[in-house]
Order: sequence, then structure tokens, then C-alpha cells
Amino acid sequence: MKLVFAVILLVAGIAGYWLLQSQQPKMPVTQRLAPELWEAFADAFEEEGRIVDRDNQDISHSEGQGYGLLFAEAAGDRQAFDRIWRWTQQTLQRPDGLFSWKFEPCASQDRRCVTDRNNATDAEILIAWALLKAYQRWQDSTYLQEATRIAQVTSDFLVIQHHDQLLLLPGHSGFTESGRVTINASYWVFPALEALAEQFPDQPWQQLAVTGRKLMLAQGAGQYGLPPDWADYTLDGFQPSSLFPARYSYDAVRVPLHLAWSELPLMDRDFEPYLSFWSAQDSVPAWVSLTDAEQAEYAWSTGMQAIAQFVTSRAKGEHLRVTDLPQPGGEDGYFSWSLLLLTHLAVNETSDSGSGTQGQEL
Repeated sequence: MKLVFAVILLVAGIAGYWLLQSQQPKMPVTQRLAPELWEAFADAFEEEGRIVDRDNQDISHSEGQGYGLLFAEAAGDRQAFDRIWRWTQQTLQRPDGLFSWKFEPCASQDRRCVTDRNNATDAEILIAWALLKAYQRWQDSTYLQEATRIAQVTSDFLVIQHHDQLLLLPGHSGFTESGRVTINASYWVFPALEALAEQFPDQPWQQLAVTGRKLMLAQGAGQYGLPPDWADYTLDGFQPSSLFPARYSYDAVRVPLHLAWSELPLMDRDFEPYLSFWSAQDSVPAWVSLTDAEQAEYAWSTGMQAIAQFVTSRAKGEHLRVTDLPQPGGEDGYFSWSLLLLTHLAVNETSDSGSGTQGQEL
């Protein structure tokens, strides 16, 4: 019943959003996400500050909390932002300042429902970034203080030098063994790294962003040279991780979004793997193996389609409006909606910076 109600809310929110988009003037610079779109997302997936992944046994994860904070701030909804941040602090934040990544509903509905206390580093980056944005919007120094603490502990514990590479550990535990470091390319959230670098120039965020662009290419595998969700780095270089399926899938689909959203000077080759993959398919699969011909039997989601539209427009130097993006439907769950809203933010945040990124060298 809860899921049916959520779908009804989604459909109503979608209809209202697109009607208002056709009637209202352009959003002000400080409002980077239409409130109607945020409200549709929140009605379906937010419960008293907890972002609920309804496609995954109603769990919550630190990444989702980070996305919720970004969306609430972008829509100018301080009440929701504070509610999400309060739940995240009280339920997921560890004594060291990092965030436990997984919460499964239980009777107590508090931090005793946390079932995996390891962190997921993209969450720390997203949360710190959202807090910086909240400070810039609402001028409350407590947001800056929290962002400072999170950025520092993330830099101290999770940014490492391994052989000749500056790397971002996906979590505090479990990703280094016998000279091998396992990484997740989608955790390089380039616009967030750039924002952290500007605010905290004494921390390694700028270097991590610059070297990360080259790492995205170095991980390319399979027919199109796509990055895997997870890669192992050794003295022999990068290869798809032996710990996870060798796929371009639900993690790595965010890599081209993060690249195109960034201020890095990019070249044709940065986008070529993705453009080639998308254009070669009659119906783009949700994931593809990087070691054989296996691929998903179902098509990509609305959020993935939105990413492809944005990245293609940036690569070709074309103007894109949020109203050009695909509309979400009743089959789109938490993750597809999150990808779509992230793309809305990316379009609005890059619309005045110029789209032509091709042909430039670092």
C-alpha cells in the first residue's frame, strides 16, 4: 500500500511540475531545482529526514542522505534540509565523523538499525558539499563547521597515496589488501571535489580532482573503454576488480555525469567511451559486462537517459534546458529519481559556464 501511495504522489508531482515549468519564468540563480520536483521526490522517498530506497527493502544509505541534502538545498527548502541533516547526524554519524552507510528498518528506528558501520566515501563528499552549499545560501556557520569536520576526517582517513597514484578509498575498511587498492570511480564527484578544494585549499581535493580525470580513462575496459563499477589498482595498473562483477553499471553510470558537471578542461576522449556506447545501442541496457557480451535484459532508467542527454550536450557544446530532460514515470524508483534530479542540478549549474569542453588539454 505504501508503494502504491508513493507512485500516486509521484505521478501527481510530475504532472504539476511540468505544468508549472511551462508557465513560470526561469528559476533564480540561487534556486537550482524546481521546488515542485523536489516535493515530488520528498513525498515519495523522504520520511522524517530519512531518504528511503523503496526498491531495496526500504533501506536507507548515507549516499541517499547526501543526495537528499543536495536536493533540499537546491530547492531552497531549509526545513527539509535540517530535518534530513538531523536524522543523518543522529542515526548514521560515527564518533570519528564518518557515516555508517547502511540502515535497515527495525523496531527502534534509531541508530540500532544500522547494519553496516563501514562508511561509503561518496556520502562524506556529498554531505560535506551539501553543507557548504547550505552555509553559502543561509549563512549559518554551523553548516560550515560540520562541513569542515567531515572534509578533514575524509581527507585524513580516505585519501591515500598508493605507489604513484593519489586515490580515494571507497570506505575506511576492506579495500586494501596485498598491494591492491580497490576503488569506485563514481566516488570522484568532481564538482564536489572542486568545491571542497576552493573552501579547503590545504587539503588534497584539487589534486584528487585533476588526477582523477586521468584515472577515469585509465580504468577503461571492454569494447567501448568504459570504467567498471569497481577497479583494482596494483603496480600493473587498473583492471576490473576481482571482488565485484566486471560491469559498467549502477555505480559507473555516474562517472560521465560527474565529469561533464565539473570545471575540468576535458577532451573528446574523456567522453568518447560513453558517446560510443550510447549511440551503438537501439535500446541501451541498464548495465553491460566489460569482459564478455553479457548485458542487462532491461533498458536503462529515466535517470540514466537524462545523464546521457546532459553529457552529450556538454560534449558537443550544445545548449540543454531542464525541460528537455525526460520525465520520470511510475516505474522510476529512488535511484532513477536521484540520477534525474542530479542531472537537473548539473544542467542548471553549468548553464552559464559554457558547454563547449571539447578539444582542450590539461
